[in-house]
Amino acid sequence: MEKPLIISNTTPIINFSEIDCLDVLISLYGAITITPAVAAELDAKSHRFPKAAKVAQQNLLEIVSPANKLLLQQLAIRVHPGEAECLALALERPDSLLLLDDLAARELAHASGCLFTGTIGCLIEAKRQGLIQAIRPLLDALRARARFWIADSLAERVLRDAEE
Repeated sequence: MEKPLIISNTTPIINFSEIDCLDVLISLYGAITITPAVAAELDAKSHRFPKAAKVAQQNLLEIVSPANKLLLQQLAIRVHPGEAECLALALERPDSLLLLDDLAARELAHASGCLFTGTIGCLIEAKRQGLIQAIRPLLDALRARARFWIADSLAERVLRDAEE
């Protein structure tokens, strides 16, 4: 049996890199896999997110392409190329965990029966496992440094649930 893949779309890599917490993500899941489209997107966004671009260049992430090109074409009609590749790869490896923040991609992952979480879910799990002490400063950093939009109501609920 193959080891489950942890497949990340662009945003979680940007988020954790830009707040200097990629080590938390790697501590949570071990090896992180991205697809060629995600690697290209990290490179294309290097001017806005230089730390994330360096991560992709340092070979800290494994790059794997989905094999099913027809499935990829079908998914690309509904979501961006990186998300489509991540979803296609996850469908090829059903025991995988997707790291996705985009709502349309998450809805498609849910409808397809894929297991997924996002940046905030990773923070919650990291606190549960004792890898971080508090979520609040990281939410603030995500908003300020990674330019990650988080609804105030979601942030309040996460912090309340985390007893912060």
